[in-house]
Amino acid sequence: MGRGAAVTAGRRTAPGGDDAFHRAWRAGLTTEQVLDEIWELRAGDHDYADGTVFNSICSEPLDPARQVFAEHLAANMGDHRIFPSLPRATALVTRMLGDLLGAPDAGGVPTSGATEANLLAVLAAVRRHTGSGRPRVLLARNAHFSFEKIVALLPVEPVWVPLDDRYRAEPAAYRRALATRPALAVLTTGTSECGAVDAVDTLAPYAASHGVPVHIDGATGGFLVPFARELGHPLPGTGLTTEGVVSVSVDPHKYGGAPIPSGHLLVRDPAWLAPLRSASHYRGAADHFGLLGTRSGAALLATYAVLRRQGRAGYRADAAEVFRLRDRTLELLARAGLRSAFPPELMVVGVACPDPEAVQAEMERRGFIVSVSRRFGFVRLVVHLHQTERQLARLVDELADAVREVAP
Repeated sequence: MGRGAAVTAGRRTAPGGDDAFHRAWRAGLTTEQVLDEIWELRAGDHDYADGTVFNSICSEPLDPARQVFAEHLAANMGDHRIFPSLPRATALVTRMLGDLLGAPDAGGVPTSGATEANLLAVLAAVRRHTGSGRPRVLLARNAHFSFEKIVALLPVEPVWVPLDDRYRAEPAAYRRALATRPALAVLTTGTSECGAVDAVDTLAPYAASHGVPVHIDGATGGFLVPFARELGHPLPGTGLTTEGVVSVSVDPHKYGGAPIPSGHLLVRDPAWLAPLRSASHYRGAADHFGLLGTRSGAALLATYAVLRRQGRAGYRADAAEVFRLRDRTLELLARAGLRSAFPPELMVVGVACPDPEAVQAEMERRGFIVSVSRRFGFVRLVVHLHQTERQLARLVDELADAVREVAP
């Protein structure tokens, strides 16, 4: 897709100019004219397949998810009497995702993504809290910024834990913080910033010994970590089989091939969802367990479709390819004389350089989308299945040139 849509005074101009836009709004347009306008609006967008996008954990949805999503937009998650397929699909998607994470009998709630799933996990803990004062939530400094939204929305007191030198929750500090008896402890398997995987296998059982339930934010690593060990990457598990883990958020729209928005909250014991129940005002209407009411079931059905198409074997093959492309990226960086900011655990590769923000700006001038970790100060590259080895080689060549270009 081409780039360079017009921008005036800090905002995009309306297609055809403001006056023409408002005239058309009053009168309406033909479908063909509207579709033309959409292409005009998207003229500045990048295409995942064009070899310029290296910052995104999401990608194009796989077939048949695209087809199913388009064909079932009218299915309403808020009305199970009209669409009884949706609770059935919920149960089946929950079963497949639960099996991926080691617990096919898990309970689950479809969500718009991990931000909503994480909020539901914290909300369930808040409503289960029986102590005095605001319940505490234990968070490492690598937690996704969705938790900053959550602690601002809910009546909780965050307890922040520092990180080790690989951007994971520092185990000794985490254990000490558990003495504050939080209502919930959060760990991450695949931070979006660094791809770091917290020590779930040791910290969750330790939390359990203190009576503290653990929620895992597995949005980024949910489709990668389950295969890591069998692919030769000795990472901690992200599953519901680990002692102390009561819930996991997972995003099928990240490495799962599902369309946005597709998230899921999984719970080891379906009874853990009870505090989230909101009764409907209408006889025969289903109670709600998520935050959203009326919304399309198209994403859920598309998620079902892609899970069935891929199967565990397909996702294992995809995970193997992500790890292969990541290792190839590291080889290319070393050959170009660029230094990794940390030993990567999943799909995020950090590049150390003196002025990462200037490098990002130079890369965007060259047409490439990379990102910079504001907190940790490195150029962040995300390896994904929409990339090829040739595209990665071109990226590294351009990145090496950009680093030299902005060097003092």
